[in-house]
Amino acid sequence: MRNPFFSDFLAEVARQEKTPCVCGRPHPVQTREILVSSTSLEESARHVAAVFGTAARLWVLSDQNTEAAAGAAWKKAVGGAQVVSRILPAVPRPHPTMELAESLAAEAREAKPDLLVAVGSGVVSDLVKRVSLVIAVPNWCIATAPSVDAFTSATSAILVNGFHSAVPAQVSQLVACDLRVMEKAPRELFLAGLGDLLAKFLAQLDWNLARIVTGEAYCPFVAGTALESARGALAAARMVDDDPPEAVRALTDACLCSGLAMQATGGSRPAASAEHMLAHFWETTHAAANKRLDLHGVLAAVASRIILRAYQGFYEKLPDLRVDRVARFRALEVEKDWQDTLEDGLRPFIAKVNGEMADRALDRIELERRLDRFEKGKAEILGLADSLLSEMDAAVGFLQDTHYPLSLAEVGIAREAALLPLRNVRLLRRRYSGFDLAYELGAESILREAGARALSATP
Repeated sequence: MRNPFFSDFLAEVARQEKTPCVCGRPHPVQTREILVSSTSLEESARHVAAVFGTAARLWVLSDQNTEAAAGAAWKKAVGGAQVVSRILPAVPRPHPTMELAESLAAEAREAKPDLLVAVGSGVVSDLVKRVSLVIAVPNWCIATAPSVDAFTSATSAILVNGFHSAVPAQVSQLVACDLRVMEKAPRELFLAGLGDLLAKFLAQLDWNLARIVTGEAYCPFVAGTALESARGALAAARMVDDDPPEAVRALTDACLCSGLAMQATGGSRPAASAEHMLAHFWETTHAAANKRLDLHGVLAAVASRIILRAYQGFYEKLPDLRVDRVARFRALEVEKDWQDTLEDGLRPFIAKVNGEMADRALDRIELERRLDRFEKGKAEILGLADSLLSEMDAAVGFLQDTHYPLSLAEVGIAREAALLPLRNVRLLRRRYSGFDLAYELGAESILREAGARALSATP
């Protein structure tokens, strides 16, 4: 069996403490230990006494599902530790609101713990990481499913002013993935982890696009790690019928690596781009009628297919696109402020849009600079798009053959609910993507039309 990919990543980060990364920037990783085996539950429980003493005080958060899957067993295994438990209901599914995070922080602070422990991979992990930052107490994660890549990231997905946002969080110092537990997770959670990682092809393309056009800082090592996590997830999907335990191990490894890549940059740039804005908008608006599939990773996969088709339509026309700079500059001069043209469907989230668009005005000088960079780097951009979109297209084809739910109909999202965020990707996230390039080239209609066609197409 090959060395886990996450181990290779951590070894390279450790090496970079002596020899800087090729990008010239440090990549701090605070996760001290990752346990992935069929005995990780007991092993992590023993670590409590070794690190915090036999009389350690623990505050443990789970929900009814993760408590049954691992929480009760883990708390029993820690022995003499003093445990204060908070178990969230499984139904209705808890929403990671800032208000809930603040309430839990008050509870945890009152318990005066030495350690916070999340038993769960998604919402529970995000809440504990946020609480950990707020009350300045370290946290560990006992993962229960390979459903997300965020349990090793430095941010949490929290509802702020009603909108899903990536907020600062305290990294989990130890992550334990007991394969006996992970293998028993519902199939939908395996699909969610797989779908979340599909987006890395688009993230790689958009990050490189930002590097070329805007000069955004870029790290080939971290970007490559995130991309390999997507390839690892697809490898897991290919073996799920013949070797389910190994498939779970491979997907767990891929999720861990993607999260570490995000931790190494302090944000989600290596792992998420335009597609995640669609997914977050659908989560915020509760757009998915199929509650069984209303999972972040599944929604990210559906959005990734749409953005893939939109980008394919856009990039195939890019070689012949000629920008009339004079006309583009004139259009910029008379362009209305976004607040004057904001669609009614976005007005409930105006605080989110205002935050993303603040101090983001594009003047003629900067637009001309970006157009120059685009022309100079056009061949490289087209080469990257051809390679990455082709690989992703093959991946989507494979998933379609396995009957992965990739259509709006399967997750129960109405066409207009998908069109609204698709038309407004630029307003929903201050992150350079193909949508920003299309805007700057005066070619937004090409990208929007290709995206609209993707909404109607049957996967």
